[in-house]
Amino acid sequence: MTSRRIKRKVKKLLIVLLLVLIIAGCFGGYKMYKKIKANRQNNPHQEVTPEPEPPKEVWPKVYKASLVATGDALLHNALVNDAHNVANDTYDFTNETSMINDIISKYDIAYYNQETVFGGKQESRFNCKNMPRGYCSYPTFNSPSEFGDAMIKAGFNMVSLASNHTADCTTASKTCLTNAYNYWAEKAEKENVIFDGINIDETKENKYNIGEVNGIKYGFLNYTNTLNGLDGYVRNFPYMIDQYSEEVVDKEVAELKEKVDVVIVAMHWHKDSPEYEMNPTKANKAIAQHLADIGVNIVLGTYSHCLQPFDILENGTVVFYSLGNFISNQGVLSKPGYLYGGISKGVIGVLASMDITKTVNEDGTQEIKVDNFGADLLYTYNTSSYKDYKAIPFSKMNSTYNKNYVSIYEKYTAVLTRLNNNITIAPYPGMPEKVATPEVTPEETTTNETTPAEQT
Repeated sequence: MTSRRIKRKVKKLLIVLLLVLIIAGCFGGYKMYKKIKANRQNNPHQEVTPEPEPPKEVWPKVYKASLVATGDALLHNALVNDAHNVANDTYDFTNETSMINDIISKYDIAYYNQETVFGGKQESRFNCKNMPRGYCSYPTFNSPSEFGDAMIKAGFNMVSLASNHTADCTTASKTCLTNAYNYWAEKAEKENVIFDGINIDETKENKYNIGEVNGIKYGFLNYTNTLNGLDGYVRNFPYMIDQYSEEVVDKEVAELKEKVDVVIVAMHWHKDSPEYEMNPTKANKAIAQHLADIGVNIVLGTYSHCLQPFDILENGTVVFYSLGNFISNQGVLSKPGYLYGGISKGVIGVLASMDITKTVNEDGTQEIKVDNFGADLLYTYNTSSYKDYKAIPFSKMNSTYNKNYVSIYEKYTAVLTRLNNNITIAPYPGMPEKVATPEVTPEETTTNETTPAEQT
């Protein structure tokens, strides 16, 4: 009997407890209802915000990167001496880039051609006339690497190293090329600079020639067609300089295309191409077409030391046949009789710009487009005492730097647009809305003039 009583009491207790919980729940729910009702009465237009749905993936996906490119850094003795502090034997080239720093910093990819090799200071080997000991100028260049420091500080992050001067300071030793490679490899690691044109060993695998920006992966290759007859100097290590042949280029472009979205080739043109020629030769057009045929997206040309036209080939490959000189001492203070009362073609270059767009579709296919072409002409300036060298963009030009800058602008605008005018040339300050662009006749562009102040 006792056990039955206990069970009945427990059962009654559980029922009471359940009733209490139900009543409490109802009371709490009623209070919540009253609160919501009161809130709605006070805010009759307020709606309950539903939980946000996860965002839907948007297709296609579009990625963009901007590129600016300029030509040869040709470090003649006057430029090196201008940057040399004799008192403490140091070099500072930042004055030479001071007028373009704000322009270069706007771009994701910034290219230039390092025409002369950074072989390292070698006092026992190089004691050249009118040069600090350890370095050399024309005809066999060896340049201070501090110039590279200034260019990187200005914002340049893609560099070509294979030119007709790459073997200049090599003679029978790898030292110059090894020093140059190690300098740029360090900058690649620390400053995210990519480069091509010289190699450290026979594998020719340059792990520093691929970059990525804004979701676009780009690959960079660089070739030269000539070493100024100094091929014998590198006969025991020819792999250290990237020389052009269709067999090599076809293989390397095909391999690179498997790894990147965009292929850019810096081309130091055909050895039979005359310098100071403002028209691309048939040989160079054929090379450009071959590069286009194997899938190169952008071709950046050097070697002529003067400006040549821009073009877009049928398959969309963009070609700047020659970007001219970025900075040099080629005729800055030449004798009368050269172009525009004392300057030569070698002092005019360009900052060429473009956009790269990658569009990725939902099915995994993608498209690459290069467009929005622009150009800011460049002028190499210095004083009458061969000091204060600067690359002056025409967007900042005035008569202090050259009294004839308007006619120079018109002339080289015509040169750049001779094959294709789908490019916007930056105006000079105060330029009228429309400036007549003179025709450039073949006779004006085929003269192979002697370099006035310096040789190449």
